[in-house]
Amino acid sequence: MKVLITGGAGFIGLHLARQLAGSGHEVVALDSLSDQVHADPAASVARFPGHVVQGDITDEAAWALLERPDAVVHLAAETGTGQSMYEVERYRHVNVVGTRFAGQAAHSWGVPLVAVSSRAVYGNGPTSCREHGDHFGAPCCDAAVPTASKEDDPHCPVSVYGETKSEGEGMLVEPAQHIPVTIIRPQNVVGPGQALHNPYTGVLAAFLARLREGKSLVVYGDGSATRDFIHVEDLATLIAWSVANPPGVGAPLILNSGTGVRTTLDELAEAAIAGSPRADVEIEHVPVLRAGDIEHACADLTRLASVGAPTPRWTSHDAIADFIRASWDTPGATSAAWDDALDELARRGLVQGNHG
Repeated sequence: MKVLITGGAGFIGLHLARQLAGSGHEVVALDSLSDQVHADPAASVARFPGHVVQGDITDEAAWALLERPDAVVHLAAETGTGQSMYEVERYRHVNVVGTRFAGQAAHSWGVPLVAVSSRAVYGNGPTSCREHGDHFGAPCCDAAVPTASKEDDPHCPVSVYGETKSEGEGMLVEPAQHIPVTIIRPQNVVGPGQALHNPYTGVLAAFLARLREGKSLVVYGDGSATRDFIHVEDLATLIAWSVANPPGVGAPLILNSGTGVRTTLDELAEAAIAGSPRADVEIEHVPVLRAGDIEHACADLTRLASVGAPTPRWTSHDAIADFIRASWDTPGATSAAWDDALDELARRGLVQGNHG
């Protein structure tokens, strides 16, 4: 099978491509090789186990360069939650228009499409309250307890990034009338190969930089906020399974990807410390809330099990520690890059609280 992977030279794409190539499939990447994602574009191309076509997914001419594959995996996206709050048009153009082009291309070729969306479409996710019942979006009151997000939950994004991923999913409803379409919504993806120079990739790369510099780990808020961390290998396995097991035509099959277990930000910091050579590391709490931040996130995996899809092998704790261990000697940005990114958000009025 020949599989086209948009964004294939990136973090998730490379892990997926290696799995597919290891199973005897031919892989081709369409990738813009953006400097924000690829510190060394030539090295990214060299690592990919197939042909890389450099091109923009929002450029119809780039799609015209491609030969018909047997399946399309759409990964290419702008992914920084904070950055999306001021780079609005760029995020909407790439994540919505680019997804529309991916759906149109797969439709024109008559091949299955697997598109990776995001848990960001759920926003803060659902809560349950004895007095007010189930609620989506902002909690109804202080007694509300967060519950896991299910695929049929309403979209309540709180960031431009989440809005664009939701709108991107909408672009695939029409193609799904004609070809098999699977949409995967991963939680926070971690693992070796994550960009270490990009301050918009999430907190773990920032923790790595601070650990290597002998600094404390800075957690925004009181550390009780929760996330669900999925190892990139588990996500790649799910995508590869979805390529091999396309759904019926008519509507997209939507699947969550996560562990289904909540990890607090303090537990995240502790797991990062456990994966490092350091032991005497303090965890510092800073009263900061960035525009687009959420309080809680966790995936419900009931549907994943019901369709026979592979469930994750890595726990969130082990995935976090593995990222730190595997990335310890890999060059990356200093912690100042994340300080600068926060300062940029503050200058734009997108930060509440005192960060420095």
